[in-house]
Amino acid sequence: MNRAKKEEAKKLREAYESMSPEELEEFERRRRIKSLAEQIHSELFPEEYDFMMDSIADAKDRRRGINPMSDEYTAKVNARRKELGVSPLGDNGMPTDNSSWDVAHAEAIRRLK
Repeated sequence: MNRAKKEEAKKLREAYESMSPEELEEFERRRRIKSLAEQIHSELFPEEYDFMMDSIADAKDRRRGINPMSDEYTAKVNARRKELGVSPLGDNGMPTDNSSWDVAHAEAIRRLK
């Protein structure tokens, strides 16, 4: 376990100790929703993680506002995003707002009910 994970676990233990049973239940519910929303977001919107695999040249292009993804791929992705009620990707291939996270969060809540 690395240092960051140890610190996170320590903070979590401290938080658990200071909570009432009702607070603890609500805290756990929110953690489950957040975790599921992250999973749903990565499944529904993988294009928002494409930048992680950018080469140095692609990263420079994105900073300049140039989308390194192909036009066909971008059009296909933006059509799917429109169907889901999410704003299209910006000119640099990055999301322009948090609407995809809103969709993922709403789906997580729906699945956990």
